Order: sequence, then C-alpha cells, then structure tokens
Amino acid sequence: MRFRVLSILVVASLAFGCAHERGWTGKGATPFDTAQADCDSKTRDLDVGKPREDAFDDCMAGHGWKRP
Repeated sequence: MRFRVLSILVVASLAFGCAHERGWTGKGATPFDTAQADCDSKTRDLDVGKPREDAFDDCMAGHGWKRP
C-alpha cells in the first residue's frame, strides 16, 4: 500500500514537473490539473516505465494536451 501511494506521488510529481519543464501545450484543452488527475487515475495500475508514460501521454492527448 505504501509503495502504491509513493508511486502515485512520484508519477504525479513527474507529470506536474513535466508540464512546467517540458512545456505541455493545450489550446482549448481540459484544465491541466483536471486532465492530469484523470490520467493519473487511469494509468496508476500500469507498470512503471515506458508503457505507463505512453498511456499517460495518450490520455493527456485525449484531453487536448501535448508534449513538445
């Protein structure tokens, strides 16, 4: 349980950090925090790594957000 919570916090922190460091763009998109929370919840059960990152990015794209 503690590992799961820690993993979620790490992924959320990375995603939030990426929004500022890597410059997510989303003209007319769902508010970033709302999209991030939805995508975190949809991808939290996936194994950490590239598959989760890809699924998160796909989810964010569905909300109108793209990484540069």
